[in-house]
Amino acid sequence: MRILFAICLLVLISCSKDDNETCSSKGFQGTWIWDKSVGGFGGWTDTPQSSGKTKKVVIDDLNFKWYENDQLIKDLPYDFNLSDKAVFGTEEKTYVILGDSTQYSVELKGDSLVLIDWCYDCFYHHFHRQ
Repeated sequence: MRILFAICLLVLISCSKDDNETCSSKGFQGTWIWDKSVGGFGGWTDTPQSSGKTKKVVIDDLNFKWYENDQLIKDLPYDFNLSDKAVFGTEEKTYVILGDSTQYSVELKGDSLVLIDWCYDCFYHHFHRQ
């Protein structure tokens, strides 16, 4: 009985109230509209207005679809994961691996999603839920 209690306590501690949505791929699923991408060596900011592009990510329980200007550019299976420690120099513990081996750290707070490239001086892609 004590072992069961300890396991339940560990699960509760690993996902705080603020992180419950992030700890589940269900909160990750949906249609996400691109707001901006920030990063790169020069700290650039790219927006729909500055780039003349629209971007959208549609995530269901099996596939991750990335659209640019309403044209499908990626349609891949994905794995949503939770790490024991922060992933690739970020403070995030959630990450996604796409079928083409692309990896993003995932920051999910309410109706905001940030996909963080796994490289130094790379981009943070900001989205809002449609």
